[in-house]
Amino acid sequence: MDEQTRVLIEVRLDRAHEDIETARELFNSGRYRAVVNRSYYAIFSVTTALLLTQRIERSKHAGVESAFIQHFIKKGIIETEYGKIYDYIRKKREESDYSARITIDKETAEKVVDNAEKFIVRLAEYLRTQFGLDNY
Repeated sequence: MDEQTRVLIEVRLDRAHEDIETARELFNSGRYRAVVNRSYYAIFSVTTALLLTQRIERSKHAGVESAFIQHFIKKGIIETEYGKIYDYIRKKREESDYSARITIDKETAEKVVDNAEKFIVRLAEYLRTQFGLDNY
């Protein structure tokens, strides 16, 4: 991995960690719709970091999820449950951001942020063990 790619991966990991911390703070403040949004962007950032290890960049959200499934889930590199977590959080984010009829309750927000944290830990662990990114 070249130095430029490593730096970009680290920037995206930093973003993921910042977004998940923000999601936790928002949860503690009772701002549940915002929790879902920040949790989604946290997993989006760590996933784009992961894709960079294979020199994959996607400009659209659907492309990031699709590439993650194709290159990491289907190949057995990352467990299937993480593909399901990504899908669940993406759908909740779309509902909460774009549907006027959806209200995010405390239980849903808690499930989303907990799953996002689990997702980030797993992908960061992979990046650490496979590529020596030991700051995460």
